[in-house]
Amino acid sequence: MPSYTNIEYKCSYCGTTTWRSATSGRPDPGNCDRKPRNKDGSYKPHSWVINRKQ
Repeated sequence: MPSYTNIEYKCSYCGTTTWRSATSGRPDPGNCDRKPRNKDGSYKPHSWVINRKQ
């Protein structure tokens, strides 16, 4: 069992942050507004990295 309870994830491209519990895993990709769009015009997903643990 981890000694921390929450993890803050941050998008390495746009800087959006979100908190998740240590047992729930990474957040859903979602849409990153700052990444360039795909050929079909849709946004690319966030690139989540661990920012800090509490």
